[in-house]
Amino acid sequence: MRKDTAAVIAILFMTFTACVQAQQKVINILSVNDMHSAIEQFPKFAAVVDSLRKEDPELIVLGAGDNRTGNPYNDRYSIPAYPMVALMNATGFNATAIGNHEWDSGVKGLGTLIDLSSFPYLCCNVEIPDSINLDIKPYTFLNAHGIRIGILGAIQTSVNGIPESHPKNIEGLSFSKADSVIAQYRWMRQQCDYLILLSHTGYETDIELAHRYPFLDQIIGGHTHTLAEPNDFHDGVLITQALNKLKYATHTTVILNEGKVQSKVSEQICLQDRVHEDESTKALLNVFWQNPELSRQVATAAADFNIAEELGCLMCDAILEETESDIALQNGGGVRLSSFPAGPITVNDILRLDPFGNEAIVFELTGKEVAEMILNCFNTDAHQIPYVGGITYEMTVDAEKNGKSITLKNMDGSRFDMKKKYRLATNSYVAAILPTPDGSSGTSCYTTCSDLLMNYLQKHPNVDYKGIKRASIIK
Repeated sequence: MRKDTAAVIAILFMTFTACVQAQQKVINILSVNDMHSAIEQFPKFAAVVDSLRKEDPELIVLGAGDNRTGNPYNDRYSIPAYPMVALMNATGFNATAIGNHEWDSGVKGLGTLIDLSSFPYLCCNVEIPDSINLDIKPYTFLNAHGIRIGILGAIQTSVNGIPESHPKNIEGLSFSKADSVIAQYRWMRQQCDYLILLSHTGYETDIELAHRYPFLDQIIGGHTHTLAEPNDFHDGVLITQALNKLKYATHTTVILNEGKVQSKVSEQICLQDRVHEDESTKALLNVFWQNPELSRQVATAAADFNIAEELGCLMCDAILEETESDIALQNGGGVRLSSFPAGPITVNDILRLDPFGNEAIVFELTGKEVAEMILNCFNTDAHQIPYVGGITYEMTVDAEKNGKSITLKNMDGSRFDMKKKYRLATNSYVAAILPTPDGSSGTSCYTTCSDLLMNYLQKHPNVDYKGIKRASIIK
């Protein structure tokens, strides 16, 4: 081959390569979900964000809902949950889904947080009347490196047609199932190069949505606290979810050529083991640690609480004694710690265990109605085991995990009287979401369950619930 011909070929090859590189564009997405007020993890998370932004200044940062509820320093701040908003603002979030716990301070409280946020809150399956001023958008569009990215938000609804939140917190709003609404936004596919569903519906539902709506490019999910495997594809839709409480974050790299997706790759970044922290975020965080009452010791755990049921039984015993009832019922989803080490129990610990501010409610029920209420609690509260005080029970479930029958016993193992009348105490969330057998709404004690727990622990300063088990599930 002549040298001039070889030179021409080389020039043509370099020109072709340069054209291909000019057409190829890369976007980077960092996503988290179910942060649940893990403000102590934010310096590590911010350090990862800063590191990725050095490589890609147009990094997109997204949250899939449940940003709040779980840390009293955040949840009991003068503006409840503002510390999380301030940290998300400083970190540069581009959007967040609405999770069921975003409603924990009611419509007005959420509206305040939205007004203080520098990023939009997204949900396509909530209907907000004009009389309620709440700036929730169904979708948004972002741009990075000339690529147009569509982001649609969605929230889960439970068997009663609303998110898993106290009904009083969402008064005036109505919700539809996410899978019946997403189809209305198919037009977004034509308006963007990359389409994301920012979903707080749960991992299994996200898989169903991927099969039903394969026009989506990616579902960034939350609600079930799942650590999705890297590159988890379903009908070509990439599904990601990063556990909870900022233990992980998901980094997704998308390569597009002439606006067409060529590849999408996800990786999980472990945050809990990282050492490097962002100093400016640490300085901001220090502002929010100023509440000495939260560090006050109330009691001592004489032994480790190894499972959630042991903690749930403690909560039930507190409600039982403080309300002078016969039976106590605590929904499994209301026990927000899965374990607790032996040692001091502080106000902060109690409010982490029970952060919702639900009041204690007392019902007068027959034994048969008590059994029905526990069974309904299991089936309504996402099949999470209800915890009890004053009794024990065995529940039989079917192949779909629905509770079918239940047998109650007294604490000493003797037969439970199904005809006798009992005082049953529970929290106001359970009272609101369950169809009570006698149709009543119960009688409020006008005291939060967390306050009852504090009172109980002050009377019982050393507690040991190791090995306590009062509920059995038979499959």
